[in-house]
Amino acid sequence: MERFVLTAALVAAAALPAATASAKKACEQFAELILALEQNASDGDAEIVLFAQGNDEGLSELSIKAPDGRRAVRVKGSRRGVGLREFLLESAEPPDLERVLESFPEGEYEITGRTVTGGCLAGSASLSHELAPATTLLAPEADAEVPAGDLTLEWAVVPEAELYVVELQNEDLGNEFSFEVLPETTSLTIPAALVAPGSEYQFGVAVKTAVGNITAVELTFTTAP
Repeated sequence: MERFVLTAALVAAAALPAATASAKKACEQFAELILALEQNASDGDAEIVLFAQGNDEGLSELSIKAPDGRRAVRVKGSRRGVGLREFLLESAEPPDLERVLESFPEGEYEITGRTVTGGCLAGSASLSHELAPATTLLAPEADAEVPAGDLTLEWAVVPEAELYVVELQNEDLGNEFSFEVLPETTSLTIPAALVAPGSEYQFGVAVKTAVGNITAVELTFTTAP
């Protein structure tokens, strides 16, 4: 599921809510903040994901305050060196979705960071518990053997989709392709030169909705020798 997390974080154009008046005076804004509920409908797991990107100066600390006022996350590092430009944090993935939602309630989260020289960044991001709907993978079918030529990937349209993230992975060869496509697109053809014969592939499509949440589905198929 991490593949979809990272891809979505890098392609999402989420607008940052305005920081509080005091934070505006004292701190810079983060370059980007994304807070989302992500699930893998094929595996049945879910997690909360935060992507926080700072500015030119590296960060040594990141803190997240939940809507109920408690500190949800705090990450501290050394102030020596150049620090970190960005954080990609993922919650644990217990089998019970309700445990994830109870740990991270809906609402506005205040996010602050400290730079290696003592400067600060501030912002906020909203979390919704509205699960993104899943698409249905149409071709290839699960566990099918397909010719090792041009490969057409197909999935069902999801009216609520803002974009799709399409993944094709071959763990044996170490190959992984990722594509972001518009919501009106429901198929993608991979040229034969990129399709290895006699090999196993994992095909997945993630649906991202307007609130930023993501649901992915996956299947495995093989190519003929």
